Amino acid sequence: MGLTIYCILMLCFASVLPKSINISNSGANETQPFIEIGSKNYLINTATTMNWFDAVLYCRNYDSDLTVIESEAETYALSFYLTTNGHSGKHFWLGATDLAKEGKFMSLKDGRPMLYAKWSGGQPDNAGQNENCVHLWPVHDIFYMNDNNCMAKLYAICELRQPKKTCDVCDLKNLMERFMQHTSVQSCRS
Repeated sequence: MGLTIYCILMLCFASVLPKSINISNSGANETQPFIEIGSKNYLINTATTMNWFDAVLYCRNYDSDLTVIESEAETYALSFYLTTNGHSGKHFWLGATDLAKEGKFMSLKDGRPMLYAKWSGGQPDNAGQNENCVHLWPVHDIFYMNDNNCMAKLYAICELRQPKKTCDVCDLKNLMERFMQHTSVQSCRS
C-alpha cells in the first residue's frame, strides 16, 4: 500500500495524470467558478467528498492546487466565508502532508515546509499512527487545522495558481542594463 501511495503522489507531482477539465486563468474575468476571498481565489467544493489524493487530482483538473494557508489573516478570511455560507459543519482537505517524514508537514504546491499552521488543540496527533494529511475542521465556528487519515472522505478547497513571473532573471538584467547606462564602464578598465 505504501508503494501505491508513493506512486500516486509522484504522478500527481509530475502532472502525468490526464486533466479532464481545463480552465484558463490567464484573464482577470476567467476565474469562474473560483471565489475571491482576501488575496486569493478559491474553489470550495461542497458537492462531493473525496479522499486527499482524489482532492489533489480534483484541484489539478481546475488548474489549481489544494489550498495551503499561509497566514492568520487567510485562516480568518476562509473561516468567516465558510461559516457565513453554511459550511460550518464541513471538513476540507488542505494541500499539506507529512507522508514523506512523520511530523514534518510539507506544502504540496511547492514542496517546502508549511510556513503557517493554526492547529486545533492537541493537534497534530497522528492518531492511530495513520494521520498524514491536513484538513480544516470547525471548532466553535472557527476553522482549525488537523491531521487526518488521507483516505477519509472530506470536501476540497482549491486555490487558483498565482501567475508566475515570466522572467525573474529579466529584472536583474534590466537593473544591470540601467546601471551600465549610468556608469562609465571605460573607467573600470586598466
